[in-house]
Amino acid sequence: MSDRRPSICFVAPNAFPLLARDEETPVIGGAELQQVTIAKGLAARGYPVSMICLNFGQQDRVEIDGVKVFRACRPDEGIPILRFVWPRLASIWSCLKRCDADIYYQRAAGMLTGVVAAFARRHAKKSVFAAAGNPDFERKTPRIRYARDRWIYEYGLRHVARILTQNEEQARLCRLNFERDSTQIPNCYAAAANQAASANRHVLWVSTIRKLKRPELFLDVAEALPAYRFQMIGGPGIGEAQLFDSIKARAETIPNVEFLGFVPFSKVEGHFDEASIFVNTSDSEGFPNTFLQAWSRGIPTVSFVDSGARAEGDPLGRQVNTVEEMADCVAAWLRNNTERTSEGEKCRRYFASNHSPERVLDLYEEFFGELVTRYA
Repeated sequence: MSDRRPSICFVAPNAFPLLARDEETPVIGGAELQQVTIAKGLAARGYPVSMICLNFGQQDRVEIDGVKVFRACRPDEGIPILRFVWPRLASIWSCLKRCDADIYYQRAAGMLTGVVAAFARRHAKKSVFAAAGNPDFERKTPRIRYARDRWIYEYGLRHVARILTQNEEQARLCRLNFERDSTQIPNCYAAAANQAASANRHVLWVSTIRKLKRPELFLDVAEALPAYRFQMIGGPGIGEAQLFDSIKARAETIPNVEFLGFVPFSKVEGHFDEASIFVNTSDSEGFPNTFLQAWSRGIPTVSFVDSGARAEGDPLGRQVNTVEEMADCVAAWLRNNTERTSEGEKCRRYFASNHSPERVLDLYEEFFGELVTRYA
């Protein structure tokens, strides 16, 4: 076996704005953030790393932080319905061939999972699917709109070489619904320089504004607690401009809510620095990157979902079932600085032990090394 490090291609169509630190294009997703972080980290460790991205105006084969970017079609190129095949599928397939990597890594449920699996099988390459949320392993996942794309995705789950999960629940669903074992590797995040939770009474919500994220519930909590300040950050999800407009309009009628809309990732960090509590209102998640942004600063989180994170057997943050419970939790923490700080410190310790880029990249090196040797 050669000591040569395997070449790795990240199939990440929407990641280029984040990779290039573009602060104008409103595309920030958890899957994209993780792929960019992992790709840059592996490149820094000497791995040949490439990435397939849609055309956001960049040159083909531009290299950023050691990551060579292969350019596919524009996001809106082609005739609706027909563009599934041309130019989208054709341009992605062409990029997969031009990359000529040993391993192809794709994250989040979608028809690309099947495309990458089929390409890898045809060309004797290794393929990896990494989950971006628990719904990725539900039969008829709500994350995929069309039955055609769902069929291609499920083909991919059956035929990729390996599957990566973020938590035990995803691993359970993967075994139950698709009869596949998986490897668990946590998300990572480079801890902020300022790691002190703010002493002010600023409650933060950050996400893409999509139906799945239920942003209206954050506004319900804010209306129930008029004595406290709430800040909401997020641009519109693809095809959800109407929801964005309605949330923005409602937020602007609530005196204690500051609605900022889309904020570039680099500037979102400053808003975490000034927050004391982070709120997540999604009805399902995998492992939110925003939790890591909060926990690294000692900011406790309250949500409707269980991230799967445990400290001495206890869940991290607070999980609630209703808007009323969420409002009560937020109010209690804001009134009791000692309790809030204690919970935040527990979150900070867990983050330091489990989610540093160094630790997670070590796990990826071990995983990719096994993949190219055991499955050669």
